[in-house]
Amino acid sequence: MKIKKVCCGCLTIILAFLGIIFVMSFLINKASEKRALEELNYRETYIAETANLAVRIAKKNKLFPSVMIAQSILESNWGKSKLSQEYNNYFGIKAVKKEDGIVFETEEYVEDEAGRYMENFKKYSSKRDSFNHYAKLLTTANRYNKVKTAKDYKEAAKYIQEGGYATDPNYANKIISVIEKYDLNKYDEQ
Repeated sequence: MKIKKVCCGCLTIILAFLGIIFVMSFLINKASEKRALEELNYRETYIAETANLAVRIAKKNKLFPSVMIAQSILESNWGKSKLSQEYNNYFGIKAVKKEDGIVFETEEYVEDEAGRYMENFKKYSSKRDSFNHYAKLLTTANRYNKVKTAKDYKEAAKYIQEGGYATDPNYANKIISVIEKYDLNKYDEQ
């Protein structure tokens, strides 16, 4: 009789423990789903808010809006980076003069090896200024001459990488991947 009560008590404790684990995993799963949905909404909002600006500036400069949006996503971490939020630099553009910039740690590739370096980045007074300067850079710097002849966003991304925009050896593929994942090429047709 005593053994039966002990077994019954143990079974109750085990069932209660399993119930608590089930409820906790359900709540954790719900919290994860909520965070994922918030991130998705944030990304959709960033694209929607950035698209109009990118389309206007890209079309005026004969560039691909999809590439402009994708690069701003990659370089600013969806507008969440400190460089974009505090200094309106959405493209990771470096400053030529020290007094025009702000120093940040960044990842750079040297001989295909990633490393952390301190670099001087340009400051802008607005998001629009950052986008305009990016367009000016791609349309006036000789190293990006091929970008102006690109037939599609894939070629443009390739030529941007060839021009040395970033040191990441997979930079063009990353641009293309973002464009395709978020269907950004629809902005090229506007």
